[in-house]
Amino acid sequence: MKTFKVEVPNGYEIDRNNSTLENIVFKEIKKDLPRTWEELGGVSGSYVTAQSELVIEHNVILDASGRNKNIFATTEMAEASVALAQLSQLRDVYRQGWVPDWTSSTQVKHCIDLLQNEPAASTIFIRGTFLSFQSPEIRNMFYENFKGLILKARPLMI
Repeated sequence: MKTFKVEVPNGYEIDRNNSTLENIVFKEIKKDLPRTWEELGGVSGSYVTAQSELVIEHNVILDASGRNKNIFATTEMAEASVALAQLSQLRDVYRQGWVPDWTSSTQVKHCIDLLQNEPAASTIFIRGTFLSFQSPEIRNMFYENFKGLILKARPLMI
C-alpha cells in the first residue's frame, strides 16, 4: 500500500464534499470578523512600557483581554505611539491655549498633514487633523523643529 501526504496551504482546508481520491480540492477558510475586542481572541505585536521602553511580543499570542489593549500590531506603530505622545505635548505648548473649532467653517486651521505619505503644510477649515495650529508661522516653526518626530509618528497619522 502506498500513501501520500498532502500539504494543505495556509488559510485553506480540504473541501471534503468536492474532493475525490483522484482530485483533492481546497477551499479557503472563512473566518468571521470579530464584533467585539474579546472576540478577537489573541493579539501579538509590540507595546511601550510606562518607562517608554519598547517591548516586542511578535512570537507570542496573548489573550485579547483588558490587560492587552495596549499592544500595537507592529513595532513601527508602537514606536510611533511614543512620537505621537511627544507631539501632543509639544503641539499644545505651541498652540498657546488656542483650540481649533472643527465645527467652524470660518476659523482657519494651519495644519501638518500627510500628502503621499510625506508631511505637508495645509490650510483647512472643518476636516479634523491632529497637528493643527493658529497660524502658518507657528505651524512652520513646529514642522522645522519636530520633523523627525512627525516622520516617526507617520504610521499612526495615516
